[in-house]
Amino acid sequence: MIDTSEYSDGGWVQWFCSLEDHNFFCEVDEDYIRDNFNLYGLKQKFNHYNDALEMILSPECPDDEDLEDEKFLEIYQEATDLYGLIHARFILSPKGLAIMREKFLLGKFGVCPRVLCERQAVLPIGMSEDLRTSRVKVYCPRCEDVYIPKKKCTDVDGAYFGCSFPHILLQVTLHSLIVN
Repeated sequence: MIDTSEYSDGGWVQWFCSLEDHNFFCEVDEDYIRDNFNLYGLKQKFNHYNDALEMILSPECPDDEDLEDEKFLEIYQEATDLYGLIHARFILSPKGLAIMREKFLLGKFGVCPRVLCERQAVLPIGMSEDLRTSRVKVYCPRCEDVYIPKKKCTDVDGAYFGCSFPHILLQVTLHSLIVN
């Protein structure tokens, strides 16, 4: 079972991002989540949208009792997917790109498994924008190939990052290096 005692102050988002195999995620700002513009088109994808959004914005993290409740787990799964889709949008914003760029430069997503890439840092990528199509993969900017990450991230959907994230980050990063 998950130990929730050390996350009691940070709320659901911090708790969720700190779970094992969730190191690819960044914490989406509460203001970003509360802005209806950023949530446009998501409501119709979920049966318990309001409950899932309320869970995401909760200042408290789930406890062991919650994680054993069937109704809670149903909403939790929707909250996970909703947060993931919000995350995919956030990481394309200027602040999200800056956070993910820092993680990329620190090698937080891993390195390319090819020897010829000389431990090139990789970026998370989804093979589809649709939920439950494919789990997250990693993209190597040197060999331009996609791999299964070393940490399997079995519960991290590729849609939580989208198909274009690595390319947009690399364009922004290269542009900033050229301009400066």
